[in-house]
Amino acid sequence: MKGKQDHAVPLTPRVLAFFRDRPKAADMKAYPFVFSTDGGKTAVRGYGKAKQALDNEIAKLRKTEKRDAMPPWQLSRDVRRTAKTLMQRAGIRPDISERVLAHVIKGVEGVYDRYQYLPEKRDALEKLDALVDRILKTIEW
Repeated sequence: MKGKQDHAVPLTPRVLAFFRDRPKAADMKAYPFVFSTDGGKTAVRGYGKAKQALDNEIAKLRKTEKRDAMPPWQLSRDVRRTAKTLMQRAGIRPDISERVLAHVIKGVEGVYDRYQYLPEKRDALEKLDALVDRILKTIEW
C-alpha cells in the first residue's frame, strides 16, 4: 500500500473466480505470485511495457476511427479515477468509495472511526463489478 497502512478489500465473486483458477497448493512454491507477467513465477515489477502496448492499441483504434490522439494518461491514477467515478454512478456513498480506494480520511472521523466498513466496501465493489459488466456488455468488440 502506498500509505503503508493495512487495507482490507473484500473480494467479489468474479475476483474469487480468478483466484480459483490459480495453480493449486502443490504448485504455489513454483508459482507464488498472483500478479505476474510470467504465469506466477515472479511478481509484476512495473507496468511500463503493458501500458505502452495498450497505448499503441488505443492509438491504432483511434486512428482507424479518425479520432484525435488520446491525451496522455497514468495507469494507476486513471484506473482509480475511473473506479471512483463509476462508484458514484453506481450510487455508492462518497465516504465509502474513499475507503475502497484507501484514501486517508481526514479530521476527527479519520482519527476516531476505526470501523473497517467491510460490508459497505463489499457492497460497493459488487455494485462496481456489476456496472462494469453492464458497460462491457454494451460494447461491440
